[in-house]
Amino acid sequence: MQTLPDMSRRARLEATSEPLADRSLPWVLVVPFVPVVAVVVTIAAGYTLAMGDDPGFPPQFANLPLGIAGVAVVGFLYWRWDRATWRASAVFRRPSRNEIGASLLATVVGIAFLIAFNRLARTLGVAPHDPGTAATTLGLVSLAVGSLLVAPVVEEILFRGLLLGHLISRGYGILVAAALSILLFGLMHVFVAGLSSVIATAVLGTLLTALRLWYDNLVGAWLMHLLVNCWAVLVALAVLPTAW
Repeated sequence: MQTLPDMSRRARLEATSEPLADRSLPWVLVVPFVPVVAVVVTIAAGYTLAMGDDPGFPPQFANLPLGIAGVAVVGFLYWRWDRATWRASAVFRRPSRNEIGASLLATVVGIAFLIAFNRLARTLGVAPHDPGTAATTLGLVSLAVGSLLVAPVVEEILFRGLLLGHLISRGYGILVAAALSILLFGLMHVFVAGLSSVIATAVLGTLLTALRLWYDNLVGAWLMHLLVNCWAVLVALAVLPTAW
């Protein structure tokens, strides 16, 4: 991480995010959800083609259109924006050892939380935030593309780069900006297991946002996101035990 000892953390975040200030707030709020719309359209098309019958998508299928649409959205932003605006959203800098260490610690905390949360959900008789078992090739491909290759990069850029950065650049308080980005990040995952997924991913989003804000960098958040998703994929493949 490039340290700037003469600047406060707030000033550093504002300096990083300043090129995003002229974006439209409604537009910034909508863009991260374009991939979710793609999921809804794809699944609806599947049911339409199946004449209303179950098209047989595996539980993990939503990750595939989500990932493809996410790449398309980020690719469009990269193509349309000037370099300064793009770098204000895709804040990937060489990380410090402290950032890497904090990311690994946050990963352990995040996984421990998910295990405890899912056990509680089972006890209460509600659906846990569970990737399900990837028993088909399509399910495996969906997880590999959506959860491992795309989500850790695209979701960090859209939620903790673009959205969070824009709010800070517009003068919103850090806590308000963080809370809104965390809430929307959780809502994006409602299709996994409803309210359970919203709560679980909002808590994970809190850890990811803390890494982004503390280090003014997305690398630590990306690493945690990737490792948590790797763990979830290994659970879905039955390589690791479910533990709840």
